[in-house]
Amino acid sequence: MNDSLIPKPPIARRRRGVFIGRYFGIEFFLDYSWFLIASIVTFTLSTDAFPHANPGQTSAIYFAMGLSAAALFFLSILLHELGHSLVSQRCGIPVPRITLLFIGGIAEIAREPDDARSELKIALGGPLVSVLLIGIYSAIAWAAARLDWGATETVCWWLAATNLTLVVFNMIPGYPLDGGRVLRAILWARSGKLRQATFITTRIGIGFSWLLIALGMWLLLAMRNWNGLVFFVIAIFLKNAAESGYANAIQREVLAGVKVRDIMSPNPISLPASLPLNIAVDDFFLAHHHVSYPVCGDEGDFRGLLRLELLRTVPREKWPYTSVGDLVSESGSAKLQIGVDESAARAMRTLLAPAQGRLAVVENGRLVGIVTRHDILHVIEIHTQLE
Repeated sequence: MNDSLIPKPPIARRRRGVFIGRYFGIEFFLDYSWFLIASIVTFTLSTDAFPHANPGQTSAIYFAMGLSAAALFFLSILLHELGHSLVSQRCGIPVPRITLLFIGGIAEIAREPDDARSELKIALGGPLVSVLLIGIYSAIAWAAARLDWGATETVCWWLAATNLTLVVFNMIPGYPLDGGRVLRAILWARSGKLRQATFITTRIGIGFSWLLIALGMWLLLAMRNWNGLVFFVIAIFLKNAAESGYANAIQREVLAGVKVRDIMSPNPISLPASLPLNIAVDDFFLAHHHVSYPVCGDEGDFRGLLRLELLRTVPREKWPYTSVGDLVSESGSAKLQIGVDESAARAMRTLLAPAQGRLAVVENGRLVGIVTRHDILHVIEIHTQLE
């Protein structure tokens, strides 16, 4: 499977992998699972597919053909995702990372598009690259046939056919596949209702995932074909991504027009900047059981958030001689704030970052409240239950 342009993952869902470079401002990674599937693809092509398609070659040539085809296949997936990503960046939506997984590629966008036109452009960016690659591989295969380069012809026809299969698969109109995003953009443009468009396309995507599960069961039970497991993995990925996409649409609709002042907890407990760390621990962390506290100056000006992990950076014997103000100023936690009249949607995007569960709410530099991830999720839950 090759898709996917998904919103940047929430808390601690950053994927591990091997860093392979930074291009166009995007970090490229190979997930560890990729090495396994790349080996399987190379082995299958060099021992089965290519010997049947082009008999009479040596084992070394078949291995070179399989390795080249596998490498170019995964390069095609990266170029597909890069097509999405470059269009996304032109629409003003950053793409910090592209990861090549064993089921395909994933471009992690910073946020969802703001309008249907941008959604459509981004969704079509990847398939257009794949169609271009089909043309290139087909042209090379045609030229290789005229030159009697049988191995090159076989590899390029396989690459053209595989990319065509991926384009057809990705254009199925179910979210999060590219076809689902195209359909969502069209429905969104016609109705002006993102949530409704997302509901329709995610239902199609979930239905398609159940179809893949049924197909996987048939392959495993009736045909004794272990490739059915691949269909299970793809189906689970599609189902989870579809459900997550609809949840994001609900969040976006609910939070539209909601300001931080509407959902914050006003007048939070704060620590004076001159307070020693040992007293902060005894009188606040242990007494009130919060995991972080805002630190303020004498005039109520916000200095930063003192979090538990910051306390662990200072040896316990130095706590009586280190003030909370000094610690937060060194940590740079003063940036963990948001204006009282900022949108709740923006606060949520910030709070989804790893280890960032709360923000200080400020007005003219002075602390007026605290907003947490739980506060916003609670608002979303209430609206969803009432509907």
